[in-house]
Amino acid sequence: MSKAKDATAGPVLAHLAQLRAGKVEVHVKAMGSAPALRQPRFTIDGSKKFSKLIVYLKEALKLETIYVYCSDAFEPSPDERLSDLQRCFGSSGNKLNISYSGEQAFN
Repeated sequence: MSKAKDATAGPVLAHLAQLRAGKVEVHVKAMGSAPALRQPRFTIDGSKKFSKLIVYLKEALKLETIYVYCSDAFEPSPDERLSDLQRCFGSSGNKLNISYSGEQAFN
């Protein structure tokens, strides 16, 4: 990276870290024959990747395969940050609506 890029990367990364700071309220619901989660509402660090949420759901539900959707519409990339998803696709009140299924729900 050139020195000019290094100089601008610092403030940009700091701004991203600030935007991703804090907690995201996650509301999850089962689809199809997937088991229901005991606690369907919880908060999680907004800087965590979507893959961490997938791993948590797999462990909590004791499933080997799980399909996780944002706003009943699409499967986010595992590298997406939860705060970014909440900011772009969340509902009112800082909530991120997530649904999951043991089988693929949408084609």
